[in-house]
Amino acid sequence: MHKTARQKLLMELLLEQGQVGIGQLVEKLQVSADTVRRDLADLEKQGLAQKNHGGAVALDLSVMNRHQRSALIPDVKIELGRQVAEKIPAGATLFLDAGSTVLAVATLLKGPATVITTSLDIAHHLSDKPDVELILLGGKWDKQQRLFSGSATLSLLEKYRADIAILGACALHARFGLSASQEGDAEVKRAMLAASSEHWVVADHMKLNRCEPYLVAPLTDIHQLFLDASWSEFDVTDATQVNITHS
Repeated sequence: MHKTARQKLLMELLLEQGQVGIGQLVEKLQVSADTVRRDLADLEKQGLAQKNHGGAVALDLSVMNRHQRSALIPDVKIELGRQVAEKIPAGATLFLDAGSTVLAVATLLKGPATVITTSLDIAHHLSDKPDVELILLGGKWDKQQRLFSGSATLSLLEKYRADIAILGACALHARFGLSASQEGDAEVKRAMLAASSEHWVVADHMKLNRCEPYLVAPLTDIHQLFLDASWSEFDVTDATQVNITHS
């Protein structure tokens, strides 16, 4: 098997299982342990994988930039985006968070709608849609996360209110809730929640059972949760509706 195809299969296994051991990869790929280690070293250099205890390997989402994350499971994100977009009522005012899954929502959004966002990618995509009124919140540009944040962004955000805040997720944990890897991103997410009537979160299975340093909100503050897989660790409450889609 060619190196490129082998590493693609390796990535698919990591996406499917969360983490795998060296021995499992040797058996699945039918190559030597040294070959597997070289492939993993290449993925580590690209910021796509990290070694854990006992030889297990997992995707390292925390160090990936948004371009790298957007290349992961695109079909899943499109289906999630479709499910969310179909539930948005006509004429709604929306806060759209940054991120590839929320970008999929924007791609499939049908107007009329008003969209308020900190994402340059989302703003660029919506800029030519005649039935979408677009408001881009500027501020300090984060080139890795591809969003605006900081005090200027928060000051602008305070001037607006929305029917629905639609957030992506860096990490979702049944006990510790929604969290973010960057403080500025968490601040913007919290401000969007505070200034909206409905709180929706859309996330793929890679974000489940994970926790990042900066708290955004407990899951009891989320009204609708859109996932691509069942989440056994989370006890559904009356406050949160869970919507599951399958690509």
